[in-house]
Amino acid sequence: MKRLICVIVSLGCAVVFAAEVNQEWLSVFPSTQRDALARRLDAYLKTNRARDWGKVYDLISDSGRGGVNRQTFVAKMKAAHGREFANDPDLLEFRPVRSRSTQTDNSEYDVFGCGKAQREGRDFNGVALIHLVFERNEWFFSGWTFTEFPNEPCRALSDPSWEAPDPMEWNQPLDELRSLGGIPFHVDNSKK
Repeated sequence: MKRLICVIVSLGCAVVFAAEVNQEWLSVFPSTQRDALARRLDAYLKTNRARDWGKVYDLISDSGRGGVNRQTFVAKMKAAHGREFANDPDLLEFRPVRSRSTQTDNSEYDVFGCGKAQREGRDFNGVALIHLVFERNEWFFSGWTFTEFPNEPCRALSDPSWEAPDPMEWNQPLDELRSLGGIPFHVDNSKK
């Protein structure tokens, strides 16, 4: 009985510690927006994992959408994230660890964490970042990427000397929307 109590107390302490560590990434955000942001990130991850591109569309920033409508967005995402052939990996998991503001007005942030993705049945793990934008009084996402190729191991984030890479440009449509995948085009047969 004494061992069981010790195990339960130890597990409880580990869960509390893990929860505190997981919340540290929110410290750079205004306190009034942290809960809503955590819920939005959770929704973004769930809809990506489910490949529910129509719902992902609702969570993407204006610049990330690149002016395309929902129908075009869904078609382009389906083309880029096929099961048999994929131009882009599917984001399956993301555990946020650190964040930073990338704009002086605190309207854009990079969130770094341990990411897991899959492309054509192959798993990829490593340090990833998700870019967030505050627009229209809500948090939206401009995309995600791994920080390095080959992928930087997640344990790097626990190193106090780890430095985030230079900020990327996120003021353009998602990669999937910039590729030709899913767009029909005509090629004339060459005349002989």
